[in-house]
Amino acid sequence: MADQIQLTFWNYNQFANYKPEMLRDWVNCGMTTPITPEFHMSSNQELHAKFRQMLDDAQELGVKLILQITDIYLWGYPGADAYREKVQKVYEAYGKHPAVYGFFVGEEPGADYNEYFEGIKILKEVAPELNFYMNMGSIERTERVTLKGRLSLDEWATQFTQTSKSNLIGFGNYASMITDNTGLYEHFHNLHDFVAAGKKAGADIWATMLSSAHDFYRVPIEEDYRWQLNSCIMCGCKAVVWFRLYDKLVAGDYRGSPIDEFGEKTTRYYDLARVQKRFNIHYGKVFAKLDHQGSYGIGVSYGGYPYFTVHDKVELIAAADGRSGMVSVFTDKEGNDYVALMNTFQRESCHLSLTFSDKVAKVEEIYYNGAQMDVVGVRNNPSQPLIHFTSCFAAGQMRLFKLTRA
Repeated sequence: MADQIQLTFWNYNQFANYKPEMLRDWVNCGMTTPITPEFHMSSNQELHAKFRQMLDDAQELGVKLILQITDIYLWGYPGADAYREKVQKVYEAYGKHPAVYGFFVGEEPGADYNEYFEGIKILKEVAPELNFYMNMGSIERTERVTLKGRLSLDEWATQFTQTSKSNLIGFGNYASMITDNTGLYEHFHNLHDFVAAGKKAGADIWATMLSSAHDFYRVPIEEDYRWQLNSCIMCGCKAVVWFRLYDKLVAGDYRGSPIDEFGEKTTRYYDLARVQKRFNIHYGKVFAKLDHQGSYGIGVSYGGYPYFTVHDKVELIAAADGRSGMVSVFTDKEGNDYVALMNTFQRESCHLSLTFSDKVAKVEEIYYNGAQMDVVGVRNNPSQPLIHFTSCFAAGQMRLFKLTRA
């Protein structure tokens, strides 16, 4: 299990255009595991030296990198023997550096997805200590292109982890950023089904969310970043990958990114940085250690998540109230219980409340990854009232509580 929730982004730059200040931009934006620009092993020695310096700089800054080295992309898979030779060469050159978290190896396979299974199996055999990120796309795209008529998503995910020995599955869906707000069901449907499949397969789910406008998706603001990040964490994801950080002169339909086509930081950069750094400070390490048990809608519910209507669904919660919210239950490896509460309005504040059951003796709110624990309530004997929490939540705001059983 990773020691923190991973925050990163799709990086479409070529490494020839990389400048050392870019790495600091990524770190200052709150990225924990930046994906590097695309690099080719056939690059000249000057670029190889600059690539190694980037890794050294990342180590000094205390972050790990996901390397994009095109030689080991799984598009155009060359067969097991040729691929293993490529992987071994890349691993010997860069995979052993302490700043390497893993490699990006491809996205959205079609009917040839068995080659991805075989390729990632080779990667894990050569570098079992590293992680290999592949994005499947949305549930609709995955079922239509890859799974239709052969495997369910659950079966596919289990086959993937058993064959490849990798425990990381990525997906992407931007429906929550549709301008007329009609995509909330689809957003939560993707979270619900991918996380459920990941649990059955023993895989962590990485969700790609939207940080650039295009097509009919809107230009994001701070509330959008907070809402997307927190909803993914509430539903059990272990990483958020932003699409994308940089605009380009040749792709004008993509707009409103954190860094514009001239390399200048926009207001969105600072919005995303505030959201991510705040999350890292308060929750990034603690959520990495939690196992998602279930999520329930309050007032409204989307995408297959049940409403919280009957308290015996969650033995530690007697009631949950509000106009638009979600309550999620987690446990850690020591068996401790946690409850997270989120306002699922994208633009409105609202009040949410929880009443904890008679099985709860103490409730503490978590800040600073557990370094600060504010007591919400203590119930020492059955004659005392049940512990109750209520507060106003900003749009997309989340709060986390640790429970002590009676």
